[in-house]
Amino acid sequence: MPRFFIHNAFFRLGAAPMFGILVYLLIILINNTVEQLNETFNNQELYVCIALSYIAFESMRLVIWGFNKKLSSERSIQTRIIYQMILTLLISLTLVGISISVYFRWVIGFSIGSSELNLFLIVYGAGGLLYNILFFSQVFLFRENKIKIEEERVLRDNLESEFNSFKNDVNPNLLYESLESLIITLHKNVDYADELIDNLAGIYRYSIVNRNKELIPLAEELQAVNYLTAILNVKYQNQINLDMQVNEDNVHLIPGSLIVSIDHVVRNTLIAPHVPLDIKCYLEDGYLVMNHTLNERLVTPEDSQESFEKLQRSYSFFSEKPFVQVKADQENYIKFPLVRITN
Repeated sequence: MPRFFIHNAFFRLGAAPMFGILVYLLIILINNTVEQLNETFNNQELYVCIALSYIAFESMRLVIWGFNKKLSSERSIQTRIIYQMILTLLISLTLVGISISVYFRWVIGFSIGSSELNLFLIVYGAGGLLYNILFFSQVFLFRENKIKIEEERVLRDNLESEFNSFKNDVNPNLLYESLESLIITLHKNVDYADELIDNLAGIYRYSIVNRNKELIPLAEELQAVNYLTAILNVKYQNQINLDMQVNEDNVHLIPGSLIVSIDHVVRNTLIAPHVPLDIKCYLEDGYLVMNHTLNERLVTPEDSQESFEKLQRSYSFFSEKPFVQVKADQENYIKFPLVRITN
């Protein structure tokens, strides 16, 4: 249950004296003028107003506490406002009216007049309304914060789900195409086929070993990228060239980032002997940038695009900088936000 300010000890000790003083000054000013304030000021009457404020505030606080215990899950907020307003004002004004009547009767020696009693009730009734308004303003603030927190939780859960889904994805098309390349290679060069099997095993071993890790060093990702490019070059006849211009150790990526991105680029690019695919990777302004010349296919494979979009969403889980893809001047730039881990 949220902690409301009306139950705070400092508020309970300080609010009643402040309100009591204001009530006393207001009553004096209603019955007299500002010039007569010094003449009519009475410490005993001031203390009575402060005591009445304690009675009013504490009675309303106890009523609200009872509502929180019994009715918080049974009534809508609109219904509660009506019931709480009526009950808190009824109880607090009844106690204030009885207390001020007793004071006049047993201390001053005569009964309080109806006009004076009505004045006290009006002033303390206005105070009771203000007390409830302040309370419900905090209630709505808590509700709004709860909604925001829940939205953040749902967003985080979705991101975690996307992140885990991305890490656990195994591209079946890459496997099938690699096996097809392996079958063709077996008829030509058995030794090269063995190397192809080692590269394929290296990629899936890398995927299995790192599937439960959130981040890995860039160097480990580059080793898996070398396996991938070797496999892809069997199909594309060594027309894929990767130039890594990165010499920094403390750079981490989501496992499979470069693998998914290179696979996405290859599947969406026309590659031929006279138009090879040259991919450059370098660091720039807090990003690892992958750059190549655009030569797009007419049809984009859906599975490739889906994996790439998952990667984009997964990076928002680790970095405030966005994972972006920019196409300009016949060049494609894929930018991975750098994640550095400090010891």
